[in-house]
Parts: sequence; C-alpha cells; structure tokens
Amino acid sequence: MAPILIPRILDGGRPNLDRLGITYVAVSIIYTLILGGELGLLYRHRHAFCVRIRNIKIVLAAVSMLHVYLIIVLLVYPQNGRFPCSAEFWIMSVFLPSGMAFFQACNARVLKAYESQRRLKTDFLAGARKKRFSFTPRGLWDAWLQIDASMKVFVGTIVGLVISFIPALILFFGSRRFHESYGFFGTYTDWVSCRRGGEWIPSIFVQLFWTALVGPWILWKIRKVNDVHYWAWQTRLAIIAGLPGTPLWMAFTYSKIPGMLAINRYLPPAGWFIPSLIVCQQVLILIPLRDAFRSKIRRGSVSSTTTTDSLTSTSKSPTLVLSKELKPKASMQALEFCIEHRIEPLIEWAASKEFTAENAIFLREARNFKKKWGALTEVTTAQRRQMFNEASLIFFTLIDPFTAETPINIEYKVFRNLQSTFESMQYDPYMPRSTTPDSQSARENVVCPWEETLSRPASLKSETSVSSTSSTRSLVPSEFTECVFEPAFESIKFLVYTNTWPRYVEAELGGNASP
Repeated sequence: MAPILIPRILDGGRPNLDRLGITYVAVSIIYTLILGGELGLLYRHRHAFCVRIRNIKIVLAAVSMLHVYLIIVLLVYPQNGRFPCSAEFWIMSVFLPSGMAFFQACNARVLKAYESQRRLKTDFLAGARKKRFSFTPRGLWDAWLQIDASMKVFVGTIVGLVISFIPALILFFGSRRFHESYGFFGTYTDWVSCRRGGEWIPSIFVQLFWTALVGPWILWKIRKVNDVHYWAWQTRLAIIAGLPGTPLWMAFTYSKIPGMLAINRYLPPAGWFIPSLIVCQQVLILIPLRDAFRSKIRRGSVSSTTTTDSLTSTSKSPTLVLSKELKPKASMQALEFCIEHRIEPLIEWAASKEFTAENAIFLREARNFKKKWGALTEVTTAQRRQMFNEASLIFFTLIDPFTAETPINIEYKVFRNLQSTFESMQYDPYMPRSTTPDSQSARENVVCPWEETLSRPASLKSETSVSSTSSTRSLVPSEFTECVFEPAFESIKFLVYTNTWPRYVEAELGGNASP
C-alpha cells in the first residue's frame, strides 16, 4: 500500500519533507553546483580584460553573499520555519545589506571606468593630478567630490553598515521578541509574529537605500554608456531586477490579505527575493563570460591572419566577411597608418565603447615622443635631461601600475626594463607648493603631471656647467635614447591589433564607429 502523503504547510512544526520540500532542497543543491561551475569558469578567465575591469574579487564576494541568503530562503519551507528568528534578524540586518552593497559596488565600477576613460581621452594627465586636502569640513567635502563612483559606494557601504549595526544591536538586545529572559521592551512571541515586529524596520530602510536610491542613481549616471562589453546593460538589468524584492517582501510580511497569507504557507515572504537574486547573480557572471569567450575567438582569428590578410569574424551571428575593397582596413598596415596619421578617432571610440583608451593614448604619446626627439641630429645636455623628464612622465602616468590611473598591460620583462631605466626619478602627483629657484633645484629628480612637460619644445640652449652635466649623468642612464618605449610600443600595438582594432573596424564598417 502506497504511503499517504499528508499536505504540509509552513506552520513551524516538524520539517516539511513532502514533494515541495524535496523540490526546494533539490533546487538549492543543483543551483549551487551550477553557480559554482560558473564562478569557476569566470575565475579561469580572470585575466581577460572584460573580467579584470569588473574586479573579480568584488564579483565573487557579491555573488557569494547573495547566494548564502538565497539558500537560507530556499530551505525555509523544508525546515518548516524552524530557522531561528534571531539568526534571520542578523542576516536581514547585516548579511543581506552587505551583499546588496557589494552588488551595487560591482555595478558602480562601470561608472568608474566611464569617468576614467572620459578624463583620459580629454587629457590623460588630468587623472594623474591630485590635490591636497585639509581635514576640515570643506576639505573633506572636496575630497569626497574627487573620489570615483566605485569608491563612493565602498565608503557608503562601510558607513551604512556601521550606522545600521548600532540600531540593530540596540533592537536585538533590547527587545524580548528574540529572547524571553532579557530585554526592556516588547513581548516574547512565536516564530511567525517574531518576523513581523517593528524591529525589522531599520533593515528595511537599509535595503531600500541600496535598491531604491543607489541603484537608480547608478542607472541615471550610466544612461549615456553603451559599451561593447555590454557592461552598462549588465548593470541596468541587475539593478532593475533587484528593485521588486524589498517591496514584495514588505507586502507579504505585513499584509493581512487572505490570498497573501495562503501563499505564505508555502513560500516565505523572503522568497520574493529569489527571482531578483538569481537574475542579479547570473548577469554578473554570464555577460562577462560571454564576452571573454567571444574575445578569445576573435583573438584566435586575428592571430592566425597575416598582416595582409583580411580579418573575418568567427562568431556565428552575425557573421562578418570583409569585401575585397574593405580587407585592407583590418590589416596591420591599416592600424599602423591609423597610429601615424589618424589615431584620435580610435582613442575616442576606445574610450567610449571599449574602455581601453589608455592603450591608444600610449601609442600616440610614444609616437610623438620618438618623432620629437628622433628628429634631432645632436642632443645637448639640457635636451637630454628634458627628454628624460618627458619619458619619465609618460612612464609614471601611463605604464607604472603603482602611479598610473589606468596603466597599460605590457609584459613584465618590458615593464621591469622601463622601471630600472626610470628608477632614479620620483613621481609627485600633487601640485607644487612653491616655484622658487631653491625648490626647483630640490625637485630636479621629481616629475610632476601639473607641469607642462610634454608640451615644451625641444630646448635649444645647452647648459654646460659642471654641476648640470654631472647631475644629468647621474640621473639619465647612458643607454637611454628616444627609442626607450619601442618594446612597449610594439607590445601594445599587437594588443590593440588583436583586441580593439577588430571591434573598431567592425563598428566602422557598420557605421557605428562614432561614440
């Protein structure tokens, strides 16, 4: 005789191991395995540019925090609500807001990249310049205005958690709702009423802050962003998906409508977060994964061509085959011609669409540097010193990962050689306090982005004093020439050829090259 299945409900009794309860458990296990596989793939492609710009550490933290809460919600029905009310209070007051904060920090990074690239294409030295701030209300406000959107979200996360943690402590230890033995207000209740008290209101405001205020603010700020990595669309989908969760949770928690109460017997009010959490997790993972796979296919296609071959997209939809008239556009010669004569449109497109303007800007500055100093037949002591200062500024503002706002990505061996060349120089991103002769002599081995170093013409005066000559010899290595950036130039040129250039050619052919 088959066993009689008694319909179970969410009533706080013994565990619900009926078909619905087993389904909840199975979904939790299967989805955890799927998510783990996706995160593993994302980590394997962590060196891909589309993953690096999103900061995989923040992505992993946000996805993991949201997933822990998701699993707890899915297991509420099988456990039949026997999950401690006090534990849920701390999860809703600290853990879930932290996950939402990290989630919004992921979304804010697209705004950081957009603002940084916009500064780069206008003046790459502007992002390298820093101002000194005083510890006064005005100074702190100016410092707040100067930091990027991602850092603002991070600071807001820390401040918000501190602010929300203090009332959570007072409410938890002061209310008898969570513990019968101590407290100075409220009464001890059952597991259902415990989750409907006023003690949950601060956690509601924190959730609304991240979903209803920070999220729409980011949406507004990125309204003009339309990048090839679909990062802006990923952010829009993730933020919109996160909007309904808190209002639905509030409605099903505090409503007395019979229909809603009937649904609560099989789906806890927090279960309305589940669709939002799944969408938020998946867009954070699948969109960069898709871009990483497509970039890998594109690089393989480009690398297999010669400098005179056409560039054919290997993606199945849409399939792009260049005509005989347009084949030269995708060649290395076409890229070299663009670098030499018409690189500004490429910089503009890379800044607004791909967020890689630093590569094209470096190619332009290295080209200008070599043209400026390679044209001289003789280099005087003053000119050699000026040439070294200009090269140092390019190194510190575009190459050095410790000082550049958005450093280029070159091989370690190439970087190490450049680092040893400019090790005698110091970098000061702050505006000089004084311009007296004494201060200038004290800063002879210091390069500063506030000074008009790159725009100066090659000096025609030769300073032949013994002190000047010895100072120059001690600072400028003997092997330093106008070709100092040649290895880095070739490395970045190939990087642009295999990544940015195919996308730019496709956009140009499709009439979408203008930002």
